[in-house]
Amino acid sequence: MANGTLQLIGVLIACAGGLCTMVSTFLPDWRKNDPSGEVLESIIRHQGIWIRCISYPTGTWQCDDYDTFFIGLPQSLQIARGMSICANLFGFIGFLAAIFGLQCTTCIEGNQLVKNRVAMASGGFFLLSGVCIGVAASAFSHQILNEYMRFSNIASADIVGQRFVFGAALFIGWTGMAVTLLGGLIIMCGSCGESSPVTRYQRQSVRRVASLGRSVSMSFRRGRPERKQDPGEYV
Repeated sequence: MANGTLQLIGVLIACAGGLCTMVSTFLPDWRKNDPSGEVLESIIRHQGIWIRCISYPTGTWQCDDYDTFFIGLPQSLQIARGMSICANLFGFIGFLAAIFGLQCTTCIEGNQLVKNRVAMASGGFFLLSGVCIGVAASAFSHQILNEYMRFSNIASADIVGQRFVFGAALFIGWTGMAVTLLGGLIIMCGSCGESSPVTRYQRQSVRRVASLGRSVSMSFRRGRPERKQDPGEYV
């Protein structure tokens, strides 16, 4: 039997993960420069997947976007953009499907089997959303790690200042991945089993009526007297 409470808990958890995914996507802090090698350590350069910013000690920010939307960007940035868009899209579709599939809603009440399948699809879309944001954050962090290790082996002081470290958006993205995956799994677990207790009772009633009908039919056939042929009848 589908568990409406478990479904609702899973949707709430998945929506929290979707919120983290959205914040991570648009936050301009996927990576930031390592200020230990900078001349002015108070100036921080932040880079997101959509815009790049510089923060000054006075609290002001100066931001600009990238020159191109997709073509010509580094491969890690292309993957991060594409997977982040898919993550938000899948999360939105999963939320819409949850509205129709949850047991606590009045949508599709006439067909509980379809309602459970829609809820299962909702959990699947949330799982895809978590996987996509996880791939985006992991691919971007892999590029940061490779550049950091490469620049750390260069002794030139002019290059040391170009090292970047993980930004807050990456950790928010990984958190969104874990929470969204957990929510999607809970939704799918809550949607397993029979469609509803009423449907199961109806099936049992139909089986009992059919069995009773067969028993009555067999009893009637066994108790019916055999017809004797009248000698006066023509053969």
